[in-house]
Amino acid sequence: MSLRKSFSCAWVEFNKWLFDSRMLVMIILIIFIYVFAVDPLLNNARLMGEKLNMLEPFIAISNSGAILLIVPVVFLTLISDYPRIDTNTAFFISRVGRKSWLLGQIIKLVFCAISYLAIIFLGAVIPMIGKGFWGNDWSRVALEFTSRFPEKAGNFGVQLLPDNLYNQMEVIPAAVESYLMVFLYLIVIGLILLFFSLVKSKGIGFVVCGLVISLGTALCAVKSQLMWTMPMANSIIWLHYTSYYSTPIVPLWYSEGYMCGLIALFILLSSLAIKRFDYDNVMEVTF
Repeated sequence: MSLRKSFSCAWVEFNKWLFDSRMLVMIILIIFIYVFAVDPLLNNARLMGEKLNMLEPFIAISNSGAILLIVPVVFLTLISDYPRIDTNTAFFISRVGRKSWLLGQIIKLVFCAISYLAIIFLGAVIPMIGKGFWGNDWSRVALEFTSRFPEKAGNFGVQLLPDNLYNQMEVIPAAVESYLMVFLYLIVIGLILLFFSLVKSKGIGFVVCGLVISLGTALCAVKSQLMWTMPMANSIIWLHYTSYYSTPIVPLWYSEGYMCGLIALFILLSSLAIKRFDYDNVMEVTF
């Protein structure tokens, strides 16, 4: 296995993905994020005459059940042809080797997930320029809005930043953990698709990914203890805590270990599948 070949393979395919016409979907996603996350928080800030922390909209996006349903679905749409397997695959794999090709696909997935979340991060932060402040402290909008406007305690902007979050973590750790956990969630989705593609059951892979996303969302909505068996609940930081007690319901290290365990499992399964992958009989598929 050659790391140089793997990175070269990953970089070539990542660039194709980055400049694919499907990336126009990101424009719609950024507009959706602004309407459903950034604007409600800005409206609350205007009512109070205060500024938000620049990182609060991104934290809100990463911890909203409604938005976190859309984020993996859009990512799954953008990587629908991952891994790219067509009539050129046999030539490509024979040049770089099976293991190097597989590692290249995993590296590409990491690049895709990082850049996807980076675009979402910028989409949340750029509208805050001139309207927010940098720091590790939560804004007065997050901390005091319900006490100032009790009649508006149920509005969407308040729900985006629950007290389970701002009472338990400072802003920067919350932003870092949110980015990390959503990143791991996206990697799990991508690796499921990779494995089922290697066993030539990509349609089943899409169904499994859809079930993971939808079932995780449903269990989070009803707050069932079974939600901790799914990636979604483990990726939402505030679900790990109560409003006031410092002892978490489920420790973050458990969720990190759970996600890493799933990733290791699907990498192992993909490593076994690539050994038997018959790339000589691949039909080109257009998505």
